[in-house]
Amino acid sequence: MATVDVIIVNWNDRTRTPAAIDSLLALGEVAHELGFVHIVVSDNGSTDGSLPLLRERFGERITIVENGANLGFGAGVNRAVPAGTAPFIFLLNPDASVRDGALQELVSFMQQRPRCAIAGPKIYEEDGSLAGSCGEFDSWSGAFLRSSAWGEWPPLRRYANGASLREWDYHSPRRVDLVIGAALMIRRNVLERVGLFDERFFMYHEEVDLAKRVAEAGYEVWYVPSAEATHAGQGSSGGKNVERYKRESRRKYWVKHYGLMWYYSLSAALAARYVLYAGALVGSALLARRLLAR
Repeated sequence: MATVDVIIVNWNDRTRTPAAIDSLLALGEVAHELGFVHIVVSDNGSTDGSLPLLRERFGERITIVENGANLGFGAGVNRAVPAGTAPFIFLLNPDASVRDGALQELVSFMQQRPRCAIAGPKIYEEDGSLAGSCGEFDSWSGAFLRSSAWGEWPPLRRYANGASLREWDYHSPRRVDLVIGAALMIRRNVLERVGLFDERFFMYHEEVDLAKRVAEAGYEVWYVPSAEATHAGQGSSGGKNVERYKRESRRKYWVKHYGLMWYYSLSAALAARYVLYAGALVGSALLARRLLAR
């Protein structure tokens, strides 16, 4: 049995998915220990020739699960989970790659902390700059400030969602609310307990929802900087649909975990700020008109 089942959800990404797999096969821990990883590609109905290419290039070194249609990220992961039995499951985006030792670092960290159910590496952008790898669960005020320009106003900035993480250097391990889904390790037995990804989230916020359920079950999520990965961002999700997916998933997450009253009151407050802006604009125009009339 492998130590880690690595799951890559592929959808028409015949360039980046092979590169992600290459990064896994180049890991020292993989070369050193035969069978350390079991790589599963969950294909969401690709039509770009991805599957023939993957079969020809990697053969029996990978397992392919064919879903027949674009089910979304969470559902794609869910279909691949039964294809392995490893105690740890590592999710890797096609547009991401792992650096040497990353998987072993995450496994060792989680083995030392039995309550750690999810662990994420330090993630870099393609240009080498540090990416935001972690996040905080929403509060009403934090979500309002983050979703409006008010969260960037210095007196209010420290109250916006994720403010404490913006002031952190990301150099030391830290228990966090959530880590991003581009590259993260999950303990299989905890996933079996809290449930797989909620398939109502086609893309985005599925890992936030999972982290929320993990926390409610009494487990921990950790950021582990000794493990490193690189993430290009957006990958095969398609740039034109990204914002729509984000908005839809955020709304579903808020309603699921905080309720309709929470969501509608937040929406009303966000809409009301435009009324405030309009009122201020009209007031300024009337004041300017009076001053010019003198």
